[in-house]
Amino acid sequence: MIEGLQYVHLPDKTYGEMKVAIAVPRPDDNWGVLAPLRDTVWGSFITTVSGEAMSQARYGYSAPLMREIGTHPQERARRMSEKEGRCANFTGCAGAGPTCRPGKKLPDCYEPPEIEDVDLLMLVTALALAWRDGWYVVVVEGPEFTIR
Repeated sequence: MIEGLQYVHLPDKTYGEMKVAIAVPRPDDNWGVLAPLRDTVWGSFITTVSGEAMSQARYGYSAPLMREIGTHPQERARRMSEKEGRCANFTGCAGAGPTCRPGKKLPDCYEPPEIEDVDLLMLVTALALAWRDGWYVVVVEGPEFTIR
């Protein structure tokens, strides 16, 4: 789990229980801990949702949020190109193979390719594992929603 995200289970009669990881905003940036990913291929897979939709979902009405979120995180992760998402660690990771990349079958020992910065590497790895585990990772914009 990523420090700086609030993990919430949202029950809904239509969609079942949804797992949503919300970036805890900083005073100057709604992306919070996810800010280093904003202008990267990884950031392009993080959804920005309205505060109104998130607030409604918190109170049991998830339809507006689901329209904004879109596809399931495991499916969204599979859309990442092989070049950007393929496993970089084939020797030290028993689950890594030629088709290893973000998605439902991602091994715990996953490491993304071509990331030199250790903190960024750990953040991207945790993000990919959250998607694998079915967490929608979102950034909330708008005054209608606050993190408690």
